[in-house]
Amino acid sequence: MEHMMTNLNYKAWAIAMDQRGFSLTELLVAMFMAALVGMAGYVVFSTSNRSYMTQGDVSEAQQNVRVAMDRLASDIRTAGFGLPNPPFSLAIGGQNWTAPVTVTNNAAGPDTITLLGIGFQAGTLVAPGGVPCNRKGDSIICMNSVASFFPGGMFNANTIFINVGGAQFIQLAGATLATNQLNLNPPNTLEGPANGIPIPAGTPVYIIQAVQYTINTALPGCSVLNPCLASNDFTGLRGVGLQVLTENIEDIQFAYGLDATPRDGVLDDANLDGAYTAADFLNAPAGSSDIIAVRANILSRTRNPDPNGANLFTRPALEDRPAAAVQDGFRRRLLTKVITLRNFRLEP
Repeated sequence: MEHMMTNLNYKAWAIAMDQRGFSLTELLVAMFMAALVGMAGYVVFSTSNRSYMTQGDVSEAQQNVRVAMDRLASDIRTAGFGLPNPPFSLAIGGQNWTAPVTVTNNAAGPDTITLLGIGFQAGTLVAPGGVPCNRKGDSIICMNSVASFFPGGMFNANTIFINVGGAQFIQLAGATLATNQLNLNPPNTLEGPANGIPIPAGTPVYIIQAVQYTINTALPGCSVLNPCLASNDFTGLRGVGLQVLTENIEDIQFAYGLDATPRDGVLDDANLDGAYTAADFLNAPAGSSDIIAVRANILSRTRNPDPNGANLFTRPALEDRPAAAVQDGFRRRLLTKVITLRNFRLEP
């Protein structure tokens, strides 16, 4: 009996020992190990999250610079298309434009460029239908629509310079909204087939635009930390006043290739070395009417600075603008393209 009681006491003691839990030392060791695992997990998550955010910003910057270059290159290529023979002076948006490309060089900040030419099709010619129009010598153009000349119901004085079919430049005197007729500015008359044959229906009618590109930090969504590429269409066809084209564009810089001597439609070889190099492009050419090519540099930057790049990144030198003196941590993407004007005129 005594032996049986001893065994029962031992079993009770063993059960009690099994239920006593962790000691303080064991608990502290477990907590320390859990903290280490948690900290490691946080470091991995934080690093991955920063990398994800940075790559997202870089991808956005790359997309922005491509969008900006595509738009700018399109307008540069068409500069000069549909314009009258030089010399000319077209009053659009309260300014007089005398060349397809107007240069505003700035060695201490972003450049500005203004491009003059066809960028908008207002409509097409229609059959005369008994009205004396669309024939050689007529002073009236009949179109399918003249709505583009009447923003807000008022005739737009900045859209009076047009081109018919890409071949004839004309200055309007006015337009008639109800009958879709454009009145030419006397003594302007239409050119076209002889013997009273009208210009074919469907011939496009273009409006001459003057579009300026610059960097802006004051428009909605733009700031010093988020500069934008803005455009200003002085005809108002792309909106009135400055319009944001894309965000996070920090700088635009241009250099210009000329065809001055001899004027033969070929880029001048400035240093006569038989090869076209950076020296053949000027930042501030004396005669903008001689510009035959534009080297465009567009610099975008990330929306946010890289947390690990405060002492690594800075705005680089572009053309005649020196690099920034302060490192700011923003990653950047640069796109450079030489764009040739398709409609350069050989007339002096």
